[in-house]
Amino acid sequence: MKRTIISIIAILTILTVACSHQEKEYSPVTSWKNEDTEVSKQEFAELTKSNNALEYTDGEIVIQDKDAVTRSDTGDATTYFVQNAYIPITDAKEITKRDNWTKEELLTKYAGAAQSIDVNTKENMIEAFFITGPRGYGELRVTFDGDTLKTMTNTFQE
Repeated sequence: MKRTIISIIAILTILTVACSHQEKEYSPVTSWKNEDTEVSKQEFAELTKSNNALEYTDGEIVIQDKDAVTRSDTGDATTYFVQNAYIPITDAKEITKRDNWTKEELLTKYAGAAQSIDVNTKENMIEAFFITGPRGYGELRVTFDGDTLKTMTNTFQE
């Protein structure tokens, strides 16, 4: 009897550990913090009201808020545009500090702040475009060829 109980506890422990390791390796930012000194709290609330309207899950762009996203298809390319999406400058600068992002990692974490995401299935390319200021004082563009980071350009001071 004791052996059976110990065996059951061991099996349950193994299952619990195995299930906990199946969680996503990357998680999206869902709470955006205003760390931009040039952006008032009121502006920040307006600029980010559509953040997280897009999500990157299981290799696909998913629209979470259909009223906030304009989707356009042109054959092999799809563009997702979000009018009021904004990435705080501190997050944008964190992105530019690394040059080894994978598509899954960056998009899973930051797709919710992208103003537009272009997906070209024919060329297996995806580009995310971010605005980092209330009057467009900074832009960040990240392009992936397959899963490999192809280019990252920005117009703000790092």
